[in-house]
Amino acid sequence: MLDIIKEKWYFAAIAVILLALFLIANRFLKKQKEKKEQYKKQLKEQALSEALKNSRGRKNVFVQGNQAVPIEMAGSREKQENAPGNRLVVQLSIVGQKAGNYVLNPEDHIRLGSEAGKNDIVLAGEKVAPCQCDIFLYKDQVYVKNMNSGYPVELRRKVRQTSVGDKAIRVLTGDQLRIGSHTVQISLMDYKGNLV
Repeated sequence: MLDIIKEKWYFAAIAVILLALFLIANRFLKKQKEKKEQYKKQLKEQALSEALKNSRGRKNVFVQGNQAVPIEMAGSREKQENAPGNRLVVQLSIVGQKAGNYVLNPEDHIRLGSEAGKNDIVLAGEKVAPCQCDIFLYKDQVYVKNMNSGYPVELRRKVRQTSVGDKAIRVLTGDQLRIGSHTVQISLMDYKGNLV
């Protein structure tokens, strides 16, 4: 038996080499497949980001012209339901002189203020700055920042109240912003409308 193994050792060596080549090829193919999947994921994310941008370069898929439109308008509910992915959107319910519900994408910043053309939602009033506050997404969390310290923005969370300054404060579902005579109710949700 040992004599046969000694005479035919090259068959065993060939089998070991073929096994090693098979393992190397298998590992290479797995890495290629992972790279291809990462590339497809990156393309999908880029396509989603582009789809969420307004054709005029001003943010949100739910915005028409330079300002946000209430979700009660025809067609905007359909856009919300058909938007892909599990990313966050912000629903802002405005109470005051300008009442309405707005669903906006925080990835490219949501701006509120009194000046038309520079804000997604225009809030009229003497106590509202031209560019009052900015709501934005950072590391999968939504924040608000006061862009004009001369005009106060108050954040109410349950029984607590704090002044929003130039340093961003994280917002949660159920928070309220007080801007001039307006109250802005904040709801964070996914594209299917589930509260986060």
